[in-house]
Amino acid sequence: MIIEVHLIKDIVLIVHSKGKMTDKIINGTYKKDNPNEEIGYQKWEVEKTYEVTMIYEIVAKTKKEAEDLLDRKENPKEEINDYGKTFRETIKSRYYFDLSGDEPTTWKKIEECVPTEDTDSDNDFKPFINYEDADWTKDDYQWRKKEDGTDIEVKDER
Repeated sequence: MIIEVHLIKDIVLIVHSKGKMTDKIINGTYKKDNPNEEIGYQKWEVEKTYEVTMIYEIVAKTKKEAEDLLDRKENPKEEINDYGKTFRETIKSRYYFDLSGDEPTTWKKIEECVPTEDTDSDNDFKPFINYEDADWTKDDYQWRKKEDGTDIEVKDER
């Protein structure tokens, strides 16, 4: 039970009934010195290209029928072992991979875990940055870390 709230130069002290001070909202931030452990983690989407060659083995009466069967059944996402119009018409495929990875790898930051903006009756409902409560965001304007992990200068820290 909170019995006293004191405001001293942008510091809110909350005194519980036992007389002990709890955490403080300092300059519009809460628990900045002891933040949620997820804050600052970044999520990446990595695209790495490998060359894949699909080898098809097709049984048909003519090349045209083989081309039609390939057009109907081709699927570069999975291997095929299927029939055409009759059990004699067949199509099989298998992958051959170039795993050298010599194609460029692209990295894209897609999310970051950031502290939330909050209000509290003990702070007269003035907004503050709550480092105890974290949230993942895809909005890059809310991110606080550069790709190398260093801080982005945030102007509105409250």
